[in-house]
Amino acid sequence: MSLFRGQDDDTAQPLSLGLFGMPRFDGLGAPLATELLGKPKAFSLLAFLALAGGDLRSRDEALALFWPESDTTRARNALRQSLFLLKRYLPADALVVIGQERIGLSAERVHVDAITFALLLGQGRVREALALYRGPLLPGFTLYEGSDVTAWLSIERDRLHRQAMRGAMALARASSLHGDADGAAALVRFAVERSPYDEELLRAGITLLNETGDRRGAAALYDEAEVRFRETLEIALSPETEDAGRALNDATAPPAYVAPVASTMARARSVSPEARRWHLKARAFAGQRSPLTIMKAIDGFEHAIRLSPDYAEAHAGLGFALCQAAVYVDYPGSDVWARAKAHAARASRLDPQLGEAHAVLAHVTVCYDYDWQAAESLYQKAIAVDPASTVTRHSYALYFLAAANRTDEALALLDRARDQTPENPGHSVYYALCCIFGRRFERAQQEAESVIEAHPTLVQAQWIRGMAREGMGDLPGAITAFEHAVSTTGRSSMFLSQLGRALARAGDHAGARRILAELDGRGSDCAAALYNSAEILAAMGEIEPALDCLYGAYRQRNPYLIFAGVKYALDPLRGAKRFRDLLTRVGVPSAAQSPSC
Repeated sequence: MSLFRGQDDDTAQPLSLGLFGMPRFDGLGAPLATELLGKPKAFSLLAFLALAGGDLRSRDEALALFWPESDTTRARNALRQSLFLLKRYLPADALVVIGQERIGLSAERVHVDAITFALLLGQGRVREALALYRGPLLPGFTLYEGSDVTAWLSIERDRLHRQAMRGAMALARASSLHGDADGAAALVRFAVERSPYDEELLRAGITLLNETGDRRGAAALYDEAEVRFRETLEIALSPETEDAGRALNDATAPPAYVAPVASTMARARSVSPEARRWHLKARAFAGQRSPLTIMKAIDGFEHAIRLSPDYAEAHAGLGFALCQAAVYVDYPGSDVWARAKAHAARASRLDPQLGEAHAVLAHVTVCYDYDWQAAESLYQKAIAVDPASTVTRHSYALYFLAAANRTDEALALLDRARDQTPENPGHSVYYALCCIFGRRFERAQQEAESVIEAHPTLVQAQWIRGMAREGMGDLPGAITAFEHAVSTTGRSSMFLSQLGRALARAGDHAGARRILAELDGRGSDCAAALYNSAEILAAMGEIEPALDCLYGAYRQRNPYLIFAGVKYALDPLRGAKRFRDLLTRVGVPSAAQSPSC
């Protein structure tokens, strides 16, 4: 603990629960509580309650996570038994039960290292927070292979680990700026040793040490990583990391990344004519942005890749289509993001100047990792290497700038795109969506009407028309537009939920509940169900059930969550502490957390 001056390891009272590294109990009641470590189901429920940070969780949320295959009666009985065990082994009043619906863990009676860690980071006390980070959250803990609890725990583990690594690197940079080269080097090593296969973090560490003049330390990091990747993973470092290593031997090489100048010459592609035909066909389908055409696009890109496995554009296109599927099709985000990232990474290795590949990586970084700073760096890199990429400009404008409440920047970027390629209707569609999230509803309606006039079958424009009318208070007009979108998409979950929300806001709660029931009937794996059910419930004033759905969507890594700071449909939830905590978990920039309602 010599690296950090922070929390004392010896905690006497109250009971202390350590979730970082191997789980442990200290303080008052620790000997009895430690017996819970031999009861995996009860202990995992304790961790679930502990990571709420003193907030209460709904019983339904726990039932859906821990006993998804059981009927309601059996699941509730199993939950009661687990709560009985927790009461038996924890100090009095540690477990909080409110009525028949809400359960939680008293923050006063049980101190949790992961919660204290998050609070310290939020206060800017990074060194103290890192002193608590003894390792990943419950490393290696699995309830049973493939369970929802294991998946939830993996998401929480990754989230907290990224926060720790970002904190360590930020503190390293601060140490460097204050002339503490040794402190910076120690912090870089702290991060790299805990993320030994994270090449982006490795490159950041090499660059930082190089900038402080510690070339020997930077070279040691590179050499150790090269051996580690070769001997443990049996793979070489990526070209980007190898470039960073070679730069250390060149005294004139700048340590920071310098974007390559985008070539205006066509890049040669050894792809078959048939693969190219499938690729172009898939691009056309993806551009129509409806559930059916997105699925056709995915099939087309996969066909092109089977014919030409090293077809960079097809890999990038498939990554983008998978990102679209998380929005428009019933694909859970937890299933999509790893595939999208893998294809985008393959594309960027095949062609480092393919901006779209970097844009897809940025999209995944903000929607799955919630790392907004890293995502913007990737978007800027994508624009630097390929400033004409439509995918890059659309994704950066909507999924980053608009979501961060930087509407004027988003619209300026799209205006430049429209000036350069005015024949592309996608520019206007994304422009209108940015207006929606910026609450410029009249302008959004004007854009939607223009698109519909030129492209009457583009269903996305009907969706925008409905949201614009809803935002302006024209609920009958919104309902008509959403009904049209539902009928033309085979009752797509996404468009059906928009109709349900408008019905709820118009006072037709019976109609809204029928749609909720239909969404629920599609199963918990439906990508749109949980998030959009939250919007419908919020419109009916059912705040806690709406928040339960949002937290479920968070566990699924639903891409809509990055818009939680600006989406008008979530305004009824903004006064709730659980909602504000969710915004913090998603990393929503502060400028987007208080939109003009």
